[in-house]
Amino acid sequence: MSKFSFIIFIICFSGIPFAQERLATLPKDLSETSALVKYGCKFLTLNDSGNEPKIYVFNKKGKIKHTATIENVENIDWEAMVYDGEKYLYIGDIGNNANQRKDLAIYKLDIDQVMNQENVKAEIINFNYPEQKAFPPKEKELYYDAESLILKDNQLMIFTKNRTVPFDGISKVYSIPTEPGTHTATLQYELNLLPTHWREESITDACYFEDELYILTYSKIYMMKWDNDQWVEQKMYQHESWTQKEGIAVDKNYIYLTDENETGIFVGNYLYRQKK
Repeated sequence: MSKFSFIIFIICFSGIPFAQERLATLPKDLSETSALVKYGCKFLTLNDSGNEPKIYVFNKKGKIKHTATIENVENIDWEAMVYDGEKYLYIGDIGNNANQRKDLAIYKLDIDQVMNQENVKAEIINFNYPEQKAFPPKEKELYYDAESLILKDNQLMIFTKNRTVPFDGISKVYSIPTEPGTHTATLQYELNLLPTHWREESITDACYFEDELYILTYSKIYMMKWDNDQWVEQKMYQHESWTQKEGIAVDKNYIYLTDENETGIFVGNYLYRQKK
């Protein structure tokens, strides 16, 4: 399969101030929220590495309405979640901070069971990145952490989180089949963001909605459209505050964000809403 590589050119005046409306303070049970799916008038999220293997359903006021435990898998480092709009919800156990994991997986769940049952079982999609030869690789090749997962053209797509030293801004974009089993991920192309610092340009989540791709980083959101075999930037939204934002969901009118609870100057653990 052909592979594409392209660079997003960021013009300094293209950023749009990110006027966030804080909808809710999230409960302590969601202090490490890392993924966001909008399902009707509710939201789904999960906590990341080492937490319980649970999916939380909450409303726009931040109140948890339902919790589903995935009883046949562990939460090694859950970081991403995507809904296919019909039947299945996918959880990405793809966090790989040290780039040394050999047990990466995506869990496929029946959305009706998740929304209505306290305990559910997942089908398992195991995968590996064929370009990774060392665990961990050299500092300049630390491309294999990930926190974002979308569905496009009936394929799961992962945008990796760059941890290279020095930071080069490259996210490798892989496709994986939705069928349970063991797969080798296919490198489709590379997405090149600004090579400033991983704390600014590392991809922490993504959402694909009505042919628009929303890429979340710690400092901003990129909105892109696919044109002539590449993602073309349409808008760029700067965050108002610097928190650990790791969840994004989109509907026809709004962008929704969540951030983790952290100490320091900017304390998070909120649900935000922003007009497109």
